[in-house]
Amino acid sequence: MHNTLESQISISNQYPIRRDKEEIERKNNSLRPEIKKLNDLLFIQKLNIPEYQRPYKWQVKHVKQLIEDIVLHQNKSAYRIGTAVLHLEDDKLNVVDGQQRLITLSLIAYVLCTNEKTKEFAFKYGKNTALTLINNSVNNSISKKNIVTNFNEIEREVRNFTEDEIRFFFTKCELVCITLTSISEAFQFFDSQNARGKDLAPHDLLKAFHLREMGELSEKERQQCIQDWENKNDDDLNEVFSQYLFRIRKWSKRKPGRYLNKANAAIFKGISLNKTPDFPYIYPLKINNIFTNEYNQHIHRKVDNNKKKYPFQIDQVVINGQRFFEMIAFYQEKINNIKQTHKIKWVKKDNNTWEIDENDFLKKLNFLDINLTNCTSFKIFKTLASYEGRKRSGDQYVRTLFDCALLYYTDKFGNQDLDRVLIKLFIWSYSLRLNHHSVQLASVDNYAIHWNSIFWVIRDAIQPKEVYQIFIENIDTIKSSKTSSINEMFTELKYYNGK
Repeated sequence: MHNTLESQISISNQYPIRRDKEEIERKNNSLRPEIKKLNDLLFIQKLNIPEYQRPYKWQVKHVKQLIEDIVLHQNKSAYRIGTAVLHLEDDKLNVVDGQQRLITLSLIAYVLCTNEKTKEFAFKYGKNTALTLINNSVNNSISKKNIVTNFNEIEREVRNFTEDEIRFFFTKCELVCITLTSISEAFQFFDSQNARGKDLAPHDLLKAFHLREMGELSEKERQQCIQDWENKNDDDLNEVFSQYLFRIRKWSKRKPGRYLNKANAAIFKGISLNKTPDFPYIYPLKINNIFTNEYNQHIHRKVDNNKKKYPFQIDQVVINGQRFFEMIAFYQEKINNIKQTHKIKWVKKDNNTWEIDENDFLKKLNFLDINLTNCTSFKIFKTLASYEGRKRSGDQYVRTLFDCALLYYTDKFGNQDLDRVLIKLFIWSYSLRLNHHSVQLASVDNYAIHWNSIFWVIRDAIQPKEVYQIFIENIDTIKSSKTSSINEMFTELKYYNGK
């Protein structure tokens, strides 16, 4: 192994440089997609990372995932890795989109070409020329650091590649290359591919992944699934994923859940029942899957129309494909019910004063089996929907914390003992609000994974009483403003003495 980045890269310059026989043809403003194998693409001497590109930031986990994907698909006749958008400018072929993947692939090729165990086969199926993309990507200090880190990881991962794996990498792995001669057109195409210059939302990437896992379904079923998804509001989908499901799945495992992004979206990727080895933990998932399908397809359903939904759990292993889309629809309905409790209808009285329409609000709580306006559960929700400071960003973070805890509990225990449990969810969540002058998202995130987090209690509980019997300390001093209604509820529930 070479000790410095410079010595690692200098070896590539010892290989004789051979210009490609086929010159890239110029066609003004033309979009020319080509399928290029890695042994053709990576060794193009004109390939270049332009100055306007961001640094190389892929982490080890991204590299390991790419290598795992390549090994996983090695029995295929071809494996399409992704897309690269290139801009032909003078004697350079600038990478407009796809640089992170291309640099990583170049690093893999470089390791294969320099490792004593693999270089014979690498030269046989690749090319004995320099990988210029690596040389052109190390000017930036961030890029240089990440290249060295990933280089070391790649050496560990691919040094024992077999001849078949090396042949597959160089001759069967492909990218769709779009070569443009106009820089404005190049960026316009890049924008259209990435939502006007922004990264695709994680839920869009997840949609694409899970559609690929639906190969066993008919085209009609796939199209219906796509249509149902596209009919959903994009902001609502983002909220379902990032503010609820992602945070609950992370917080319940004692891990931060502040932001959902492309790097951590894999939390919503799981197993494909027709592909994953028959591990013991998958057996219950298969039973549920088969039972749900057979029950819903039984001839009796034509009589009673009593179809069953798959018994999802928020913290369960995700089932790839159709079940994923069913899961999101399942929880979006639950989340929409909870969000309805944020809204209060006000009615004007004869004396020109306004009061809350309690009957209308009670209807919004029916899904929780709350049927009386004088019960504690109703008072809690009424207070949360009407107290003065509820619209501040910090208060909205705390409300989401409460909502996530409620969703997680009801997802596991339904509405059993909810009157008792709601008190603890409320006191635990809003103690954070009353104990601080201001609340940031980081405050909520840290609180949710603290040692006494309600999410850990719910995850480990096998009976509701384990949740409603938890100990929560009283509030000694209230530091928040515009929370008088919350303060009164704490006093009424004996968690603040009012001094």
